Parts: sequence; C-alpha cells; structure tokens
Amino acid sequence: MVETNSPSPIPFYTHGITMAPMAGVTDSAFRRICIKLGATCLVTEMVTAAGLSRKSVKTKNMLKFHEDEQPLGVQLFGAKPEDFARSSALVTPLGFKFIDINAGCPVKRVLRSGSGSSLLGDIPRLLEIIRVTKENTDLPVTVKIRLGLTYDNPVPDNIGELVAEAGACAVAVHGRFRADFFSGEVNKEGIKRIADLSPIPVIANGDSTSVEAALKLRDETNSTGLLIGRGAWGNPWIFRGIAGGNPNPEPGEMHSVIMEQLQMMMEYVPAPQVFHIFRGHLVQYFRGFYGAAQLRKKAVSTESIHDVDIVAKEADIAKHASKEDFCEEQQPLH
Repeated sequence: MVETNSPSPIPFYTHGITMAPMAGVTDSAFRRICIKLGATCLVTEMVTAAGLSRKSVKTKNMLKFHEDEQPLGVQLFGAKPEDFARSSALVTPLGFKFIDINAGCPVKRVLRSGSGSSLLGDIPRLLEIIRVTKENTDLPVTVKIRLGLTYDNPVPDNIGELVAEAGACAVAVHGRFRADFFSGEVNKEGIKRIADLSPIPVIANGDSTSVEAALKLRDETNSTGLLIGRGAWGNPWIFRGIAGGNPNPEPGEMHSVIMEQLQMMMEYVPAPQVFHIFRGHLVQYFRGFYGAAQLRKKAVSTESIHDVDIVAKEADIAKHASKEDFCEEQQPLH
C-alpha cells in the first residue's frame, strides 16, 4: 500500500478483523457472538438502497441493531446513484460508524438489478455512487469490490486511487472475479497489485477458513486488515485465534455460545420460526470432528430450546473427545 500520513477514521475496520456481511447469516445475534469472540468490527447484512429510499418497512427493520454491536457499519447495495444519495442520508443519524458500498456480490438476483459486482463493469457509475454517498453523509464511506468481472476484464490496478478520489476512505477486495463466484483459489497477487498502488487501506477478503490462511492472506497481499465471512460461520472463534488467542472453543464453550446465540435470536424472531432458521447455524457449528455428521442429522430436526440444548451438549462433548473415545462410545452394549 502507498504510504499515507492521514490516519484512518475507522482503524477498527481498516486495521482490524471484521465480520463480513452474509445474507441470512450475519444477523444481530451472530454479530454479537462474533464481536464477543474477537471481531474488531461488524457490518450489517446487505441493505437495499432502493428499498431504503422508498422507506420500505422491511428494509428499515434490517437497520435495527443492539447496543453491543459496535463498532458497526451498514452495507448498502444498489444500482442508482440517487438511491444511494437518499439512503445514505437516512442511515446517517442511526448510530452506524461508516457506510460500506457493495460492489462485490456475485449473486444472480443482485446482478439482475445492476447492483453488486455488476458495478465493476461500469466504474464511472460506481465512482458516482461513492461521490453522492459521501456528499449526503458525514460518516466515513468504504467500498467492497472483487478483482473484476472476469480474468480478461479486471478492475484497474489503481482502483484504490479512483475510489479514494471519489470519497472512499478504504476498499475491501475479495480475491476473485465475479465469474468465479466463490470457487477456485483466491488470487492473492491480484489483491496485492491493488494494495501496492492504493493511497487508502486495503482490506483482504476470501477463503480465510483458518487462522493460518487469514494471516497469510493479509501478509502476502500487503493489506492492512481482514474481512472474514464464511470462515466464521459455525466457527466464530476464528476471530479470537487471529487476534492471538485460542482458535478453538474450550470445553463447554461451544454449548454456551450456541445457547447464547439462540437466546439472542429469540429476542426478535418468534418461535417456531426461530428454530427453523437456527438449524442452519447448528449444522455449521457441527463440522470438523468425529460424530459431526450424526449430530447434523439431529440438528435439522430441532424444534425447541430443549432440543437445541441436548444436541449442543452432545456436540460439545464430541468436539473434545478423541477418535478412540468416540469409537468406544459407539460400541454396542453386550
């Protein structure tokens, strides 16, 4: 990264370990779990700028957050500069620490509207969105991008300079092209090319599924911070590990974290719907240890706090049991 004497207005994001937005995953409860376990910054799920500008009740509900979710940024997505102008003004007084513009999402329903990574095919429009957003807020503005649409149609290497001139104070780069979706190896060299020329901090994103992979991604790309997405789903302890602590749950900790997350989710999602949603989180927690497959089968049929409590306790025990212990437990009684 090009050296600059200007301090970052949001160092908890630019030089920290941030929980990346994931639709349907990073709700208020999970965000609180992540910051408790070491994330230095949180970002909301993607919020539609068009919906906000129309004052959609459903969209406005996505802006609700708990006082424990700070520092928190709001991520907006859309295709029209005028929607960003109105929505940025609306979110400014709500208590967020910064506004993040999504120009990286590769999901088809987002692309159809010309939003997300579609903006990488129209850099002037992306820069105009950044400009009008900054003009209508006194909050710091950041942007999340990918390396381009395809390998043959990359973003300019000086994209950091371009978005900085438009008003962004940081840029997060997912090390894949839009066409890659989430497959293939992350292109570290592509992130590094952008970071080496950028006058503003670059935050690296992509395949940080372990502490080692995350630190390697940051260091090898010359980035200042990390954005952790799928690697944290079911494993929020990754934040603690990157910060230098224990990357694994202590005995009893998986059970307690799962139950805490469920209790917090029940603050805003009614039963029985909450259990249907929470099953998706449970199956992510139950991975990478002996007996996890059987526990995932139990997880998808949980229908009460009692059901979740039982399977979470079983998972906690299995997580800390050796292969031999597990095999002995599975032996039929004579």
